[in-house]
Parts: sequence; C-alpha cells; structure tokens
Amino acid sequence: MQTRNLKVFFLKLENFIARYRRLAVVVFAVVIIQIFESILLFYKYDLFTGGFLQPFSYKTFSERLIFVGLSLWFDLSLIGLLASLWFVIADKLNKYGLIIYYSFTAIVVVFVGIWLAIKFKVLSYFSDTLNLQIVKNLGGGSLKEALLYISNEILLFMGILSLLIVCLVLFINYLKGRTFVKRFAENTVEHRTYMELLVALIVLTPFITLFVSNNDFYRYGLEKQIAYRLISLSLDKLSDFDFDGYGSFSYPKDKAIFNAHIYPEAFDVPGNGIDEDGFLGDALISPIASDSLAKIQPIPGKNIVLIVLESARVDLLDQKINGRYVTPVMREIAKNGSVIKHAYSHTGYTVTSITAIFNRDPVNNKPKITLLNFLRSAGYGISIISGQDESFGNVAANTGMKNPDTAYFDARTAINDRVFPSTEQGSLRLSEERVVSQFQTRIEQVDFTKPQFFYLNFQAAHFPYTHPKMAKRVIDNPIPRSDIIEANKDWVAASYWNAVANADWAVGKVIEALNARGILDKTTLVILGDHGESLFDDGFLGHGHSINDTQTQIPLIINDPTIVADEPIGQIDVAEMTIRSALGLDNKWSNRNKTVFQWVGSLSQPTLIAHVKQDGVRTLFDFRSEEVFFSDLKSWKSYQEALSDPVYKDRVINLIREWEALRWEEHLAEKP
Repeated sequence: MQTRNLKVFFLKLENFIARYRRLAVVVFAVVIIQIFESILLFYKYDLFTGGFLQPFSYKTFSERLIFVGLSLWFDLSLIGLLASLWFVIADKLNKYGLIIYYSFTAIVVVFVGIWLAIKFKVLSYFSDTLNLQIVKNLGGGSLKEALLYISNEILLFMGILSLLIVCLVLFINYLKGRTFVKRFAENTVEHRTYMELLVALIVLTPFITLFVSNNDFYRYGLEKQIAYRLISLSLDKLSDFDFDGYGSFSYPKDKAIFNAHIYPEAFDVPGNGIDEDGFLGDALISPIASDSLAKIQPIPGKNIVLIVLESARVDLLDQKINGRYVTPVMREIAKNGSVIKHAYSHTGYTVTSITAIFNRDPVNNKPKITLLNFLRSAGYGISIISGQDESFGNVAANTGMKNPDTAYFDARTAINDRVFPSTEQGSLRLSEERVVSQFQTRIEQVDFTKPQFFYLNFQAAHFPYTHPKMAKRVIDNPIPRSDIIEANKDWVAASYWNAVANADWAVGKVIEALNARGILDKTTLVILGDHGESLFDDGFLGHGHSINDTQTQIPLIINDPTIVADEPIGQIDVAEMTIRSALGLDNKWSNRNKTVFQWVGSLSQPTLIAHVKQDGVRTLFDFRSEEVFFSDLKSWKSYQEALSDPVYKDRVINLIREWEALRWEEHLAEKP
C-alpha cells in the first residue's frame, strides 16, 4: 500500500512538472542561483553574521526571511523574463524537448556563476577584504592585481561551479530514461499559468523595487545581487525623463526628474543661480582662508620624527591585556609630553588620511604650503621609511615623498621582505622589525649638523591584526584570519591589541636609536593614527564605513608638554602643530567653535558627511536618507525638519556649505 501511494505521488509530481515545466525550470535555475549568491554573501560579506567593513547584516529570523523573500522575487522576475525570451525563440524555431530547458538552465547558471566569481571576488573585495568603494577611496588598485590576489578563490569557486554542472548533466541524463521526459517534446501544453505569473511579476516588480530603493537596510544586501541591480538600473533608465543619467528606481534618486541640470551628486557651481545638487539653493563662493603656516618663517629647528600608526584606536594608551598596559612606551611619552584628546581623521581611509597630514588639506589645495615643502625651505633633510607601499593611491607622488632630495624606503622598495605572499599595492606590508632596522640604518647615515625629518609608518594593527612574523607580546595565540567573526570578538580584540603592542615596541626602538645618537632631546616626536578601528564593539569590524569615535577619533601624542589644544584637531592641523613645536613657537589651539569635517565615500559621491566639535558632538548628514543626526540629541531629523529648527539649522547649513566649498576647492585644484 505504501509503495503504491509512493508511485501515485511520483506520478502526480511528474505530471505536475510536465504541465508546468517552464515554471519549474525557472524555479530550478533560481534555486541554484540563490544557493550561489547566499554562500557568497555569507562567505565574503558576512551578511548574515556581520563582518569586516560590514555596516548592515540580517541577524534575526524576520530580517532574513524578508531579505530572502525579496531576493527570490527579483531572481524570479529576471530569470522568468529571460526564460520567456528563450522560449519565444524556441517556439519560433519549432524547437521543443528537454534540451531546450536543459540548455537554458546550464547557460544561465554558468554565466551567472562566472559573473558572481568576478563581481564578488574581484569587484567587491581587494586586498584585505576591501570592497570596491573603499578601493576607490584609497585611490589605488587595478583589476589585474585584484585578479591575482583572489585567483585561488576564483579557481575554488569555478571548481565548485564545474562540479555542480557535472551533477546537473548526470541528473539530466538520468531523467532521459524517465517516461514523462518524453512528453517535453510534445507541444500540447498551454503555458497560460506561466504567463499569468510572469505578467504579475512584471506589474508588481516596479513597486517592490521602489520600496527597496527607499529602504537602506534591505537595499544594502540586494544591491550585491545580480537580479535587483539589473532590474533597478533598468527601471532607473526608463524613468530618466530628463536624460541626466538618474531616475527614480536606483540610488541615489533624481530630485528633479524633468530638469537635466539637477541630479544626485551634481557639481553645484557657485553663483550660476542653479541648485544642481539640490541642497541649500545655489552654492556660495567661500573666501579662501589665509594659510597660517605661510606666516611662519621656514628656519631650522629641532629634528622631527613623525610616526603614523595604521588603524590606531584612540584608547590605546589605556588598554590592558592580562593586567599589562599594551603601550607602555607611548604612555611614557604621553606622561612627559602632550596628548591631544580630541584628534580626528577626516576619513577612515589610509590614503586620504596620509595625504591630509602631509598636504594639510582634505583636498589637493595648491595654495597651501605642504609639510615637506615647508621643511625643504627650512633646510631639513627628509627620510621616508614606511611599512606600506606609499605609491598606493599615489600618496608618494601627491605629497612630494619621492622628490630627488628625499631618501625613500617603503614596502615596494623592500618587496622581498614583505610579510604576506601577495605583491599587490594594497597588500604589501613590512614587519615592524624591518622598518625599525631601516630607521636604525638611516639614522647612522644622515648629517645631523642640519635638522632632519623622518616619516615612519608602522602597519602592525592593519587587518587581519597579525602576520607570520609578528611577535606575540601580550597574547600567545593571535586569531587566524578565517576565525575573524563577531562571535570571536574578544579574540579579535586581543589579537588587535597584540598588534598595537608590536607598534609600541617599534616606537621604543626608535627612541632607543635617537638616544644612542644623543639627539632625542633635540627631536620633536609626533605619533598619531591614520584612522581608528572598530572591533565589533560598535557592531562593526574595520574602518571607513561609519563616522563615529571608534573609527575616526585617533591618538595624537607629542613629546612637547607646552602644547594646549582646547579645540578639535584634524589631521590637516598636525603639520603646523609639529612645526610650531620643532621651532619652539606658541602652540595654543583654543577655538572652541571650530569643527573638523569628516566624510565617508568621496567628496563628489559621499555617503555621510559630518562636523565634530571639541566635546565630540557631531552633526552628521546621511545622503542615503537625507536625514541629519545630532549626537547630543541622540536622534535623527529629516533634512527639511532640521532646516526649520532655529536651534540646529545653522549646524546643518554649515556642514553642507563646507562640503560644497570643498568640492569647489577640489574642482579648482584639478584645473591645470
């Protein structure tokens, strides 16, 4: 009886598949694609658990259910439409049978698989799991290098894809022996149900796309999937009535769909009477402030050692592991010198941060005197010793590090001493021991009858917070890269602090070398971070995707006890502060109304912009939702609501006006 019921069930199933074979083949292809995309979203983005550079994740059952449901909808819509075109062509050619359905499934799965391999493995990640947006912000990298970096992962992925295709072929061959498969060659079945469902999908999809495009949370994940991106971009093009490249379905949206001059991220030309970017009316031409450094006479002073610590958190001086301070050397410097408690990076990216430190401006402002040009005018010898490849993002060229009069050494120079196998720009790193060794060699070569400037860059705290040559200074087992997940956040943090301890050791060796030459008391020593680092303590891992104290507040330590900073200090201020210390000039910074400008993305296409004040109060504008966050209120207000608030509107206006002014400044700097 049981066997008979089973046969009846399979017979009904065969009849159902034969009757709705077009719908079945679409569902079958979508299921395979969903498996691929879900694995990659989990593996590379940690989308369901949270991971490196991961601002959103779907952790609850309801969040995952909605995300998967939306994902299935868009995949069914896209694959269903493609299948319809395929079947129309087949019908016109009088081609029927299993080969039609098999060929469609195989072609779709193979092409989608190849695209996923390229998109997720190459475009979405570069070097230490950096996504494409961050790579653009860093200003370096190439597709060739990215391919080389993830070649092993692509081979693994393609191997899995090939295995699945083989399984599919075997399954199809097995089906050929089944009686019901022969019915696939008959053109006797009406496909009315399939067409009705497809029409319903086509009618409803624009509304669902519009919902997703207005929802930051679900849009973040769906934008990483092929179907949603293709559908939203196609609908966006169809709704681009003024042909300015922006419509109403993708992000960002066009605020004036019939005005080609106004569109998202448009450059707002000051004084032309048009509000191109849609904020605060026409942009204003802000007078360029005088360069305060130009008022200082370039004369010889103390030697300068500027040390930049990769991914250094502001709380490194207070951190303990197993009852021991992680940074005893830097604590001693801070004790006898100055600690700037409210120092900030302008971005969460290394390239823009280093450029801001050396060029004293968030953009390439030609009128401003750069740090190295001032020092050259003052007769300083210049030595660059970096644990990273300073050509990444054109930092070396843009800051004057590679001028003929400069002694230059970085990870590209000593490529055979790298700590990781990869030779890509973004992955090249030297151990702290190697950088210290080069400094010890260089300090014996220079002529200290004239002042010297040394730039040192220590990469110890860079993700993944350890490397094969790193010493175990405060823990015995740094976390393997594959285990870096939120569930292991305590282990991640301990490994990070062990890396910081290695940077502190390196600083100690620099001081020893200065002491050995008898020049420590004749040297201004400046230590700062390029940006902070989230260690899952605020729900994120990494940097560059959020504007908060964890990711943008940095340590700034100077062995000069006379410095007074009663205002927020940005990285663009560090050069002048350093020079004033080296020359023994007044070094008091006391403008309590000053703000430091910060952004995520690029100035032309920012995701977030913010002003931060001395007390850490931020005004943050989110371009995704056009909402303003006031940290002192701990609440969000819509852009229009904030502008109508007499107490807070000036903070919003000042923030957006500075952003527009910086874009104008950037535009002028790009002119020949």
